Parts: sequence; C-alpha cells; structure tokens
Amino acid sequence: MSAWLRRAGSGRNPDGSNVTWSLSEGERGRRWRWTVIDDGAVRHAGLVEIDPSDRFARLELASPAGLLILHPEPDGRSIHGNVVTTDGVRPLSFDWSRSAAVAIAGDPFGTAILRADGARATLVIRPRLGVVAGDGGQALDLDSRGVPTLADSREWPLES
Repeated sequence: MSAWLRRAGSGRNPDGSNVTWSLSEGERGRRWRWTVIDDGAVRHAGLVEIDPSDRFARLELASPAGLLILHPEPDGRSIHGNVVTTDGVRPLSFDWSRSAAVAIAGDPFGTAILRADGARATLVIRPRLGVVAGDGGQALDLDSRGVPTLADSREWPLES
C-alpha cells in the first residue's frame, strides 16, 4: 500500500460555488484537478502540478473564455504559457522567482493549491483569462494534508 495521498472530494467555496476535486500524489509531486460550478454551469476547470520540492510546476485552466497554460521555466526566472480563445493564441511571458505565486480571482480553492507554501501571489488570473500583476485572490485554509477546506465537504479515496 502506497503512502501517497490519492483523494477526491467536493464542497462549497465561500461564494456558494461548488467545487469537485481530485488529488494524485506520487514521485513526481502532486497533481490537482478541480472544477468550479455556479448554478449548474462550469465557471472553470483547472489542473495544477506541484513538483516534489513543493514548487509550482504547471497550471492549466479551461473556462468559457478559453484555455490558459502557465509554467515556470527551469531556470526559475520566468514563467511562460499562452491563452487560447476563439480569436487565436496570446503568448504569455512574465518575470518569475522561486518565491513568486499565482492566484485565481474568484477561486479560493485553486488559489489555496497554488499558494500552499503561503507565498503572496504576484500574478493573478482574471475571469476572462487575463493575467495581471497583483496580490489578489482569497485562499482557503489548508488542512494538515494540504487540502483546501471547503464548506459541506465530502471526500473519497481515488483507489479502493
């Protein structure tokens, strides 16, 4: 039996939106997947990878506005990606550091995952997939396992 954390769950964000999530932990770190749903409509779905050193490695966000991908470069001094919409592709490139962090406006669950080490967000993903400098983004508290604490939460093992 593995000591890796492999769980799934659901609950509510403070704004009343519903979150469904899964976490697979292994030798390559943690991989989170989640959706945020408002009144039956998907606001966005995300994937975050955290490397074995607990550093942010990749963000993928899909919303009605399009697709966003961000990942730090190996040297840790820049972060790159793109936004894909019905109008085309918009490349993204920002200065970065090992102490930088990302937040997702209006998503305290995703922001908690991205800021698990307590770092202050330096880039904020906006609802229309704009990326701006800032420290915004409310984050949920994390439990002892590093799982964001949702209201009315339920949880299940990914493996039986």
